[in-house]
Amino acid sequence: MKPADRFVRIGEGKPVVTARQLFVTVAEGAVLFTVASWAFVLVLAFVAPRAFTRDNSIYSEIVAILLAVFAPDSLAAWWIFRRVRVNRSPDDARRAAIAFAVSAPLVLGVGHLLGELVGAYAEALIGRWFILPSVGAFVIVLMIFIPSGVVMWILHPSGGVGLSRKVKPNEPC
Repeated sequence: MKPADRFVRIGEGKPVVTARQLFVTVAEGAVLFTVASWAFVLVLAFVAPRAFTRDNSIYSEIVAILLAVFAPDSLAAWWIFRRVRVNRSPDDARRAAIAFAVSAPLVLGVGHLLGELVGAYAEALIGRWFILPSVGAFVIVLMIFIPSGVVMWILHPSGGVGLSRKVKPNEPC
């Protein structure tokens, strides 16, 4: 038995999906979410620059930020649901999409906050021309590994959340 076969779950006569394939699917969804979120903010800044000025009320900023987070998150979660549903049960696909939809915006927010530290260290170590590429690479790497790990943990056959098999108190596992 190969090490990658430990994470295999067979579902309803469909082909077997390894952990690597699941990781790649969620990583693609994370990159889609991150790039779509940044693109949405840039388009919003060019189309409606008044939304980001201090003269306006805080409500326009809140609406812009919510749209920039939840529209790409919905798109990426739907995309992950469609891709995972091909090889796994619909219940697994739903759990994967929900786990991604919850974890991705949180990780993106933390990545932007920690990106300031990465940018400061990048400026001190390799110069000011590498601040933006360093922060972008840090956020992308963070967005690939943490949501993928959360989804893989949720869908792991021996752990995770929402297992369909109920264990009785005195029954051995």
